[in-house]
Amino acid sequence: MVAFGKKLKQAQVQEWQGYYINYKLLKKRVKRYSQAQQSGTQDTQPQSVVLKDFSRLLDSQIEKIVLFILEQQGELAAKLASLGDHQHHCLTQQQQQQLS
Repeated sequence: MVAFGKKLKQAQVQEWQGYYINYKLLKKRVKRYSQAQQSGTQDTQPQSVVLKDFSRLLDSQIEKIVLFILEQQGELAAKLASLGDHQHHCLTQQQQQQLS
């Protein structure tokens, strides 16, 4: 997975940039945990604390994405409802013209 982060960044839709998962942040955090564990320093956190910390970070990233998707879904639903209303209005006008 060489250059995955770069490919992910390049494939992003510019307007939605802030709503993507922050892969770079997650990767840095994993690297920091790994380095601390390998170095065996005294301040190394127990694995359960590390997993809990990473889980919170990942959950916040996922929540950001889910909220964005829900927002987009709401906007799409509103547009579809508006188009439905417009179509109904056009059909009603067409029927009235045919009756005249």
